[in-house]
Amino acid sequence: EKKKTKKTPVTKAKGFGATVKPEAPPPPVAVASVNEQFLITEVPLVEGVSCTRGSQGEDVPLSTLFMGAFMIEDPSVCDDLIKCFEADPAAHRPGVIGRDGKAIVDTDTKESLEISFLPNDPRPEWARYVTALQQCTMPYCQRYNYAANYVGPWGLSSPTNLQYYPPGGGYKTFHTERKDRVEPGASRHLVFMTYLNDVDDAGGTEFFHQNVVITPRKGLTLIWPSDWTFMHRGVASPTQEKRIMTGWFNFA
Repeated sequence: EKKKTKKTPVTKAKGFGATVKPEAPPPPVAVASVNEQFLITEVPLVEGVSCTRGSQGEDVPLSTLFMGAFMIEDPSVCDDLIKCFEADPAAHRPGVIGRDGKAIVDTDTKESLEISFLPNDPRPEWARYVTALQQCTMPYCQRYNYAANYVGPWGLSSPTNLQYYPPGGGYKTFHTERKDRVEPGASRHLVFMTYLNDVDDAGGTEFFHQNVVITPRKGLTLIWPSDWTFMHRGVASPTQEKRIMTGWFNFA
C-alpha cells in the first residue's frame, strides 16, 4: 500500500493568489545581563539640539512621536564594545541587505563592517550593554505602556549587530525592519540602536515620515516601532567614522 505523504500547510495571501509557507518566530533565548545600575537620562528630541529637520524640508512637520531617546551616561559601555570589535578583525564581515529573498553585499546601498552578539553571548561587555539597554527600555514602555502591556510576550531573541561605517559609508537608502511575513523580520516588535561615538559632520539617522535626523552622540540609544511608519536611513558622514549597536525585540 502506498504511504500518503503529509503536505506542509501553506497560507494563501488573500487578494494576491500567492502562497507562503508559514514560519514560526524564533524561540525565546536566555539573555546575558549583569547586576549593575546605570545612569540613564531621557533625551528630549529638540530641533537644533538633539536633532535636525529631515530632507522633506520646512513644509513637513517634524515629529518624534513613538520614538524614545535615552543616554547611557557611562561611556565605558560604548568604549568596551568598540574594543571587542577591534580585537577580533577575523570576525568582521561586510554588511548585507535583503534582495529577492537573498542576503547580498551592495556597498552602494549599505557599506559597513559588522560583528554580531547572540542574546546569550558570554562576553561581559555584551552583558553590560544588555543591562543598560533594559534600563533604557523600561522608561520607553512606561511612556508607551501599550507597547509592553497590550501585546504578547517579547524580548531579545535574535542577534544584535555592532556596525562600523567608514567615512562615506552607511545604510544609505530608506528601509524598515519588518516588511513581510518571513522571519526573522515578521516577529519584530521594536527596534533599538545605540551610537557608540559622536559624529559631528553629518552622520545622523533620518526618519522619513517624521522628517527628522537624529544627531549621533555616544551612548544615545533610540527605540522605535519596527514597521513602515518608521522608514529610516543613515546619513553618511564624508569625513568621520561611525559605530552603532542595533537590533530588535521580537515577539516570542
